[in-house]
Amino acid sequence: MEDLINGFNAVDKEPEILKQTPATALVDGNNCLGPVVGKYCIDLAIEKAKSMGIGWVCAKGSNHFGIAGWYSMRAMEEGLIGMAFCNTSPFMIPTRGKTKTLGTNPISVAAKGNNGEEFVLDMATTAVAQGKVRNQCDCCYSKLSYFKS
Repeated sequence: MEDLINGFNAVDKEPEILKQTPATALVDGNNCLGPVVGKYCIDLAIEKAKSMGIGWVCAKGSNHFGIAGWYSMRAMEEGLIGMAFCNTSPFMIPTRGKTKTLGTNPISVAAKGNNGEEFVLDMATTAVAQGKVRNQCDCCYSKLSYFKS
């Protein structure tokens, strides 16, 4: 909500297709909320996959899209193998490094198996997801604030 209130994200725009083929598309998120852009892209990818056998959609001009697994599972529920990826700004220092060069870069894959079984992978490429670090910091900070008063 803060991003909307502070004008960080566009509220008067929608994602738009910049280029497309029957199986692929490049979408400009127009600085809309990440989940808005993500849903637009996965729905477009599903539509293309059902028509062509594969749907591959990339987005630019977007923001944090939330839980990567939500998008891949959406495709899985449509009988497809779903994949969702996101690149992020540098957040982590690599082993033996001195500067932040790695983002958390979420990856998700979801597919239905035999007998109704499902496989879902939803992970960050770093040791821990950025959201978990932030949540822990918020938790610790609120406890410290409590003891200071």
